[in-house]
Amino acid sequence: MQTNSTDSNPEVTVFDVWAPFAYFRKPFTTTSALTFNFIPRSAIEGLIGAIRGIRRKDIFGALANAEIAVEILAEVKKIPFTINYTHPDFWDTMNQYLIGDPTNKKKAFNARTNIELLVDPKYRVYFSDASNEHQSKLELPLKNHCTVYTPYLGTSSMIANFSYLNTYEYDTVDKDITEIAGVIPYNGNVPDILIKRDRIYVIEQNIPTRLNQDRELMSSFSALYNPKGKSIKVRNIKVNSFDQNGAEINIVFLPS
Repeated sequence: MQTNSTDSNPEVTVFDVWAPFAYFRKPFTTTSALTFNFIPRSAIEGLIGAIRGIRRKDIFGALANAEIAVEILAEVKKIPFTINYTHPDFWDTMNQYLIGDPTNKKKAFNARTNIELLVDPKYRVYFSDASNEHQSKLELPLKNHCTVYTPYLGTSSMIANFSYLNTYEYDTVDKDITEIAGVIPYNGNVPDILIKRDRIYVIEQNIPTRLNQDRELMSSFSALYNPKGKSIKVRNIKVNSFDQNGAEINIVFLPS
């Protein structure tokens, strides 16, 4: 095992976030809106921005260099749900709606869509900012359980709660065999898994990394994870390791 040789180790701030429901729409779905099984990096940046008070137009560049990892704490559960979308110009054309042909009202102003919702999702977020510009300013509102804007998971109606755990120093190390908590991102070959009979393994592709200011996808990655929230044992991988109350925790940061 080799560690980085630095005067002082970087720190990672750890907090949990959860909600009754969540919805992280897969952008390539059309007739039915499917959700990712875990919170993507772009949504985590928005969540941190809400807690910190970073304006929406600034969030896309503010956390570009931050390191973020995510762990699934509650088993992934989904339900189907039907919603009605209203045309954005509805109020501007209200008169037309009232006096127009009743048979065209539904077609012109409403669209019924089937979506998936995550039920009782809970995640552990690991956040590290080398500049310490955002990390030090994130700890205080986490500890005091206060936010500047309302945090939510995917859509504004799915308001989230959160709880601060701690901030730890971590090392970036190469390990021959290790248990990894959370989502394992990769590009190219799938990580070398040591299969356990009591584990479920999911591989998911085309997960968004970050969005630009126009909400356009900049890049994507693939990920390996356990939908029940259990750790995964892999070979020959670089991880970020820290001690949490005597237990070694290993995580892999999501690409930015």
